[in-house]
Amino acid sequence: MAPAGGERRRVGVIGLGIMGGAMAARLLEAGHAVSGFDIDAAALERFSERGGTACDSPAHAAQGAEVLLLMVHDEKQVERVLDGPTGALERLSSGSVVWLGSTVPPASARAWAERLAERGIALIDGPVSGGATGAEEGELVAICGAGDEALARAGFALRACTRHVYHVGPPGAGATVKMINQLLVAAHSALTAEAMALARRAGVEPLQLVEVVSNSAGQSRIFDKRAPRIAVGDHAVHVSIDTLRKDLRIALETAGQLGVDPVIARSVLSVLDGAAQAGRGALSDTTLIDSYLGPRTPG
Repeated sequence: MAPAGGERRRVGVIGLGIMGGAMAARLLEAGHAVSGFDIDAAALERFSERGGTACDSPAHAAQGAEVLLLMVHDEKQVERVLDGPTGALERLSSGSVVWLGSTVPPASARAWAERLAERGIALIDGPVSGGATGAEEGELVAICGAGDEALARAGFALRACTRHVYHVGPPGAGATVKMINQLLVAAHSALTAEAMALARRAGVEPLQLVEVVSNSAGQSRIFDKRAPRIAVGDHAVHVSIDTLRKDLRIALETAGQLGVDPVIARSVLSVLDGAAQAGRGALSDTTLIDSYLGPRTPG
């Protein structure tokens, strides 16, 4: 079925986890032909059940794609899926666009833009914000470092997955702005857990606290999203502790290169590292409350 008001386009998606899987679903719902790859067989099966073409390698997913969306964990995985033994690079056609939706260091985004340009392939350094809910609802924010032509060519894919596309400069600029955003996300997430732990110890009714703070000067978007879930014990993984650790390390490394002393960010990283060392790295960032109260008792 062709999308309303336009032709059916070909998209590849590599990384079908919480974010990539939901974005692939939005592209399918928009009527596009979507091929996808993930190392997780269950993720591939869910994608196939939604109508996507499950592929056995990144190269297969990239074959014939006008836009290739990468939603993998980090820069090492980007390297692997693009230029590994079964990487996508050799199957991408000149004139195609790689939408790098992963959060990577700015230097990595710039380097990939140069490598791809040598093959006539454009890069959109376009990390996204909005979490699992935003991805499922097509309400993500894309923070894009790219040329105007690349954004125009990939516009159909961006529109299917986002509510706002911010063009912040050339490749590298998107990663820079996302890095700063993630510094704030990590700090607000840890501080929300700390506040909710203090409330619990002080005997404050958690949902009432959520309502009060959400209408007061201490309010933040992260508090509004995380605190209600902490209050009712909803710890489904929307963003993992390990993901926040990875993103915050990018910010700390870049801050050091630029001569900024990120005192608060270092403190937040110590909280995240402590949770990971306790075996909770793969869990939701809402479980950071356990860093203050101790582990929850199952059941």
